[in-house]
Amino acid sequence: MIATIARELQNNDRFLVATHVNPDGDAIGSLGALALVLEGMGKRVVAYCQDEVPGFLRFLPYADRIIREISGPDHFEVAVVLDCGELDRIGSAVEVLQHVRKIIHIDHHSSSDDFGQINLVRPECSSTAEILYEIFQAIPVSLTPEAAENIYAAILTDTGSFRFANTTPRALAIAAEMVSLGVMPEKVAGEIYDSMSPERIKLLSLSLNTLTLRKNGRVAAMHVSRRMLEETGTRFIDTDGFVNYPRAISSAEIAIFFREMHSSEVNVSLRSRGGLNVAQFARIHGGGGHHNAAACRLQGALSEVVEKILKAAEDFIEHGQPAP
Repeated sequence: MIATIARELQNNDRFLVATHVNPDGDAIGSLGALALVLEGMGKRVVAYCQDEVPGFLRFLPYADRIIREISGPDHFEVAVVLDCGELDRIGSAVEVLQHVRKIIHIDHHSSSDDFGQINLVRPECSSTAEILYEIFQAIPVSLTPEAAENIYAAILTDTGSFRFANTTPRALAIAAEMVSLGVMPEKVAGEIYDSMSPERIKLLSLSLNTLTLRKNGRVAAMHVSRRMLEETGTRFIDTDGFVNYPRAISSAEIAIFFREMHSSEVNVSLRSRGGLNVAQFARIHGGGGHHNAAACRLQGALSEVVEKILKAAEDFIEHGQPAP
C-alpha cells in the first residue's frame, strides 16, 4: 500500500490535501509536510482545513497557506485525507470531496473508517506523519528542513513530547533524522509549549477549578464551558492540551476533559494509562481513537454529559467494559 500511494503521488498533478476539524499538531504537521513534498515534486496543491490553525502551530512552514474553504472539486485529480477517522470530520468540504475522482485516506487511528478508494490505516504508528515519512522514502524524495520541521512537530505532539506509549523506537529514529535535517528541538518545543497567552492561562485556571476526582482518584476530569471562554476572551482552540492536566494526576487511570461546544453538544477527550482502552469507551459513545487516547461528542447539556460520562468511566474501571 505504501508503494501504491507513492505511485499515485508521482503519477498525478493536481492534489487536494485535507485534514480534520479542530486540528492538532499531527493534523497540521502532516498537512504541511505532504503539501511541501508535493510542491517540491512540481505538483499543484491546495491544503485545506475547515478550522483555523491553532496559534501555537502557526510557526510551522506552510501553516499560513492552509485554506478554510473549497469552491469545487473540478481542480483536483486526487484528494489525500490525513489523520481523519471519518470523512465527515473534515467538515463542510465533505460534499466537495465526494466528487473528487480518487480519495487517498492515510491515518493511524484504530477506529478509522475505510472511506477512500485507497486506505492506509496503521494504528501501530505514532502519528500520521510517521506514515507519510515512509511514503516519502518510497517515492523517494529528499526532505527539506521545512518539511522535516512539520514531521518533527507532528510526532512530538502526538507522542506527548515523547512521553506516551506510542513513543516507539521508530518514532524516535524518525524524529532524530528530522533533527539531522536541521530541525531545532528547543525552537519547536518553545513554540508549541511555551507560548501561552495570558488569556489562555486564565482559562486554564478556571478549568482547573472544575477538577473532579472519582473512584478514589482513578477517574480525573475537568471541563471548559462556553461561559468561561467568554469571560477570558478565548476560543475552543485555546483548550488544546488541557486533558493532560487531569492525566498528570498520579492516581488517575482515566483522564477526561469536557468542552462545551454548544448549549446541547459537548466534546469529550479521553486519556488512559496501561491496559484501559479508551478507544473502546469512545466507540460506545459514537467516537473513536487510540488505545490510550480517544474522543467523542455527545448531545446534551454540559452538566448532564459530565455526569453520564463520569458514571460510565467508573463502570469501565470497575468492570473493564464501558457502559452505554
